[in-house]
Amino acid sequence: MKMKKIFAYILIAGLTLGLSSCDKFFDSMEGDLSKVDADALLNSENGLLALLADLYAQLPGVSLNDSDKNQMFGNGARDVPSYGSTVSGFWNYTAVRAVNNFLQAVENCRANGVLDNETADKYKGEALFIRACYYFGSVRVYGGVPIVEEPLDKYYGTEEEDKLYVPRSTEKETWDWVLDQFEQAANLLPESQAQEMRANRYSAYGMLARAALWAASESKYWSRSALNPSWVAVQKKLTYMEASYANDYYQKAIDAAKKVIDAKDYDLYEPNPSSVSAAKENLTELFQNYKKVEGLLGRSYKTGDASTTNGTDKWIPNQWAFGYTGTGAANYAVTLNLADEYDYYNADRSRKNGKIQTLNNGDENAYMNDPETEMTDAKVADYKHYDNVTDPFTDKDARFQAWVLYPGAEFRGGTVNIQGGYVGTDGAVHVYPEATSNGVGNDAIMFKGEAFYPYGGVGIENSAFMGLTNDKNANNRNSYSFSPRKYVDLKSNNDYVQSPYYDLRYAEVLLTYAEAVAESNLGDKVLAAKSLNAVRRRAGFTDDVALTIDNILHEWKVEFPFENKWTNVLYRRRGFYNPNNTVNQEEGNVGKKLTLIPLVDLSGAKAQYIFLRAIPVTATSKYWGYSGTLSYNGTYYSGIPNNEKNHIEDNNK
Repeated sequence: MKMKKIFAYILIAGLTLGLSSCDKFFDSMEGDLSKVDADALLNSENGLLALLADLYAQLPGVSLNDSDKNQMFGNGARDVPSYGSTVSGFWNYTAVRAVNNFLQAVENCRANGVLDNETADKYKGEALFIRACYYFGSVRVYGGVPIVEEPLDKYYGTEEEDKLYVPRSTEKETWDWVLDQFEQAANLLPESQAQEMRANRYSAYGMLARAALWAASESKYWSRSALNPSWVAVQKKLTYMEASYANDYYQKAIDAAKKVIDAKDYDLYEPNPSSVSAAKENLTELFQNYKKVEGLLGRSYKTGDASTTNGTDKWIPNQWAFGYTGTGAANYAVTLNLADEYDYYNADRSRKNGKIQTLNNGDENAYMNDPETEMTDAKVADYKHYDNVTDPFTDKDARFQAWVLYPGAEFRGGTVNIQGGYVGTDGAVHVYPEATSNGVGNDAIMFKGEAFYPYGGVGIENSAFMGLTNDKNANNRNSYSFSPRKYVDLKSNNDYVQSPYYDLRYAEVLLTYAEAVAESNLGDKVLAAKSLNAVRRRAGFTDDVALTIDNILHEWKVEFPFENKWTNVLYRRRGFYNPNNTVNQEEGNVGKKLTLIPLVDLSGAKAQYIFLRAIPVTATSKYWGYSGTLSYNGTYYSGIPNNEKNHIEDNNK
């Protein structure tokens, strides 16, 4: 068998490996490709479609995960609070080789008449788009990487075998190449595809805008985490950017985003709600069923296939754990830090600061390290009293109501019971009272003929905290009071994800345009302000805010929770929490992931609720401020895999 034939079979084996686990992007994917002759597969449109589907399946980032737990707004529900500066990277030259072989096959099919020019260009555009996404996943984590644009098979066993060892390009050269590849893809791709999950022209422009904004941000804020100048990779500019590069990249982001905006093919889903309740319904529906009007690139999990991803039901409160006694529920917690970010509505639906008021004096910077001892009977009068446990949340941004489960929220025909104790009729405070695995200690407290429970629900029918130290279901408790609602099925439990995942939404394009203009002073400021406020108005706000970086970053936080976008914002702007560099960062200076503890106060004329700000309890220790690896300069770049074998320099040395 000829060497070319051998490599063709290797290509098929590699590409068909993932077909059983990727979503059914295209109806024509079905069939056992391992039994298809290599030449037939590479020289037929059905074969190309099947191979293309697997290339899509390997895209970095186009899948549901919970990496946003690495930053201030999320955490494991019972885990020690931790931070990290990790985003999804990509180092898979087998996949790059597969794209290059695919591109070669497309040209062969064009030459032999299997594909006409229009169809061949479409496939070429998709392949260039996919390859650009691969390299975008590489450069943002590794810096400059080897750029391979052709199959290298022909060099094996020849006098030119040294060409197999492609040197790293500089980081700037790699960014420039990625942006050029997205531009080429956009020029070849059609404006729309019959299958809505496939990339089109505006997917390419949207990704170009994202990548250009990343390169611009990293350039402008390089000094926030500049690397050691003695490192070889820095000296060779393999991991190096500088502020002088920024405006050129901002302009590219502006131009690409504007192409999407001007095309009018996409819009926010239901951009002008008639009320806050309508906004909440729209925002809920956006993540229950894929909306083509807003989705430029995504993935559907409606098949419920076990191989798609882990089930988001493991994120929901304990009350819906369905008998789990291990870590079956509440694996993802939303912190008080995020809840505070969501604004309130005034009567006219203009915005009001969203910091949840707990104290009468308005000092919401204070929090308790040990609420069991710090919260004394004498302090009860200092707290703002609410008639209902839901009162601090009912007038919050519709995005919070649609995408976050909070104490007292209605969910799947029940009520989320999260409470951390009570104030007795005698005025005595009980925070995290002990209870047994049978709920003893969480017994009813009768007040004016009504039963109240320390943890909000009878027995163990609650989702609250780690105070139930002997509770067999303690590993399903939530130490933060909040859980994601965005992706979970609102009607029934599902073992596996059923909701769509948007890797690229039109809302991101609008904020990308706004940020690029605000940071560079280039582009159309009026359009940028309109883009920023369109995202807010879809959430039911009626007022406009100024085009400032603070306002734009605020929208990145509240529009994209659990979509891993805020993690990306922090990474590209070098803004993760760093206790040694608290001046120029986006994460904030508090350095603590906080919880909100509702207590029912039965000491007055009627039952009311107060809320404590505190450090959370965890599954392994009583109270923690933070733990784990924080973000220092070198952590924004990963080491190069197999660098010695590949004859290329490593990073951070």
